Amino acid sequence: MRGYQTGNSGLNRKLKQFINVPRYSIPLCRLLIFIVSVLFISKVYYADGYSINKDRQSYVFEKLKSHNAVFLGTTHKKLPILKFLSDLIPKLHDAEVTHLGLEICSDQQETIDKFLQTGSGLADIKLHHPIDCEEYRNIFNVIRHLDHSKRPSVIALDLPKSMYEGKINRDEWMARSIVRIFHKNPNAKVLLVVGNFHVLKKIDWEDTVPNRHGFIRSYLSKFMPRLRAFSIGQCIDHTPDECDFTREFSHLDGAVAMDCDWRFADWKIGITKPMAAKPAKVCELLDGVLVY
Repeated sequence: MRGYQTGNSGLNRKLKQFINVPRYSIPLCRLLIFIVSVLFISKVYYADGYSINKDRQSYVFEKLKSHNAVFLGTTHKKLPILKFLSDLIPKLHDAEVTHLGLEICSDQQETIDKFLQTGSGLADIKLHHPIDCEEYRNIFNVIRHLDHSKRPSVIALDLPKSMYEGKINRDEWMARSIVRIFHKNPNAKVLLVVGNFHVLKKIDWEDTVPNRHGFIRSYLSKFMPRLRAFSIGQCIDHTPDECDFTREFSHLDGAVAMDCDWRFADWKIGITKPMAAKPAKVCELLDGVLVY
């Protein structure tokens, strides 16, 4: 802070030297000096500290403009996250999103299509138990009430449960589901809503983990190395001692968004706390983060 005090003192002296005002205007002059000082300090803070976006929707849309696929990680059954998603979906058409990928077993595709076409059978869509709740199912109602020309194609991405004991894991299956979208429509723009673990760009498992598989992004880097993808994690309800993002930003009014660049390289993020993974820099795991 000494640097700021020295700079502001110099500014005060220059203003007093060059601004010739009557005595009664001195309080106004001091107010002006104070405002300029605050603006100066704020500008330095954000330039050298944390450049954050308080509009989560605009942040996601900004990433959709410059990427073919944007991953939006979730913590399941968290109402603020589900509300954000429900509010986001009606505007996806304006962001030129063609497909919405969901963490639902792909053998449910026909049931989903039937509901979106007829409005019946919502309860027949089989969801993973950790996801299944009224607010999640309401996503299908939101989509169905959109004009047909503005609906994204809803894709059930996940591995059917009947194949859980097979050679392919869920993340690889979801990666292949995404590849199929782009094979059918090379100009597709896709929003992918899956659990936070699945959006990570890489993972180095601890040696004690028996089945050390990759994540969707690691498989996509092999299948479609030129795909422009962006991974956003969402931090909610983490304790400050486990998540530096929660500690620094959860007190702000409303959720905020930011890129995970070098400034956060050594920060802890609560998303990875339950994982048996080796330590990694946040910017190696995610491209961006929303903090509630």
